[in-house]
Amino acid sequence: MSIAKDFKIWLEDLLCISNYDRKVERKFWKMRRLYEKGGYINRKRAKRMENKLQEKYQLKIPCTVKIGKNFQIRHPMGIRIGKTAEVGDNCKVYPFFVAMAAVTSDQDRIKNHVRWHAKIGNDCLLCSKATVIGPVTIGDDVTIGACAIVTKDVPSHSVVKGLNQVRPKRPEEIPEKYKV
Repeated sequence: MSIAKDFKIWLEDLLCISNYDRKVERKFWKMRRLYEKGGYINRKRAKRMENKLQEKYQLKIPCTVKIGKNFQIRHPMGIRIGKTAEVGDNCKVYPFFVAMAAVTSDQDRIKNHVRWHAKIGNDCLLCSKATVIGPVTIGDDVTIGACAIVTKDVPSHSVVKGLNQVRPKRPEEIPEKYKV
């Protein structure tokens, strides 16, 4: 083996990145690029890729979701994000994360033209089995813990656990770029 190959394997082990995760992420971004190109054929191909990702990996993120740069999918099983959701830059999503709509009548949805799903800020960490319900707004640099349920707005620089239990991050937990 070459030194470069050994270094690459060592780095992947260190960062816990598998080819499986990167393969799914590449397919996801290819689907997004096809959809954004526009045109009937490209959109049809993107929808087909979306269906294949859903069948094989249970990854349900529609093409219409607004997603920022450097969106990372870690272990893509069971992730579901609704079609009117908005996700900011540098977000990491772990398995079985769900962003679903609150139950409202179709007349309310048509009449109000509001988004039905969450708006997630930049630099968020969305952990395993977390659920975000309804059109809530989640601020920048928020960590939603494992098995947390969010039904209310969450301010920036905070941690959520359990059922809407929000606490501000400690000063040492806030990244340098957000400190004033």
